[in-house]
Amino acid sequence: MVADRWPAEAVVQAATGPDHERGMPQRVAEALCEALPVDAVTLALWTEKPHRRMLHATSPAAQRLEELQFEVGEGPCVSAAALGRPLMVEDLQGTVTPWPLFGPLARERLSTVGAIYAFPLVEGPAHLGTADMLRFEAGPLGAEAEEAARLAVRAAALILLTARLAPTLDVHWKRTHVATGVMAERLGITPAEALTRLRSTALGTGRPLPDLTEDVLARHG
Repeated sequence: MVADRWPAEAVVQAATGPDHERGMPQRVAEALCEALPVDAVTLALWTEKPHRRMLHATSPAAQRLEELQFEVGEGPCVSAAALGRPLMVEDLQGTVTPWPLFGPLARERLSTVGAIYAFPLVEGPAHLGTADMLRFEAGPLGAEAEEAARLAVRAAALILLTARLAPTLDVHWKRTHVATGVMAERLGITPAEALTRLRSTALGTGRPLPDLTEDVLARHG
């Protein structure tokens, strides 16, 4: 059984100590993953496209989940941020999701993921970001664990709001935005159109967007 407040306490403990801001998103994400009955966690800020930044993913499957949502512009993380409330996908492989692009592609490209639990970092109308949690086995998170997750994510949000995250924000998606700028200049189109082209190529080929980004930068760098 998950004690309601223990995961939140674990997050706070992970965020304190000497040089506490070094690797902050990684420590917070790993604390969430270890303290809750989930297999992986991602933290993302500014989930209102296209200004999205992934802070940390605790596993390759979690990272691919974030990349896929960014590529299609929809999914539980995007909706949780927009609606300001948690969204539970209890059986990703066996149920029809409300996202026409994300649902089929997730079943195809995230075949090992059974359930996704998306929590907004701030509940309500704010678009701060989300904590995405996944399990390889399908099923509900459970009322007690869900409440514990809400408290823990709330603690994570307070920590991230007060941390100096500027260097971290550039880690994953900055190169994609640089690539869209390069494409826009070379092709005479807007950055938004360039990003749409990159996303369409990612969807059509099944290659992760960061891989295509590196191709663009290598070709035009």
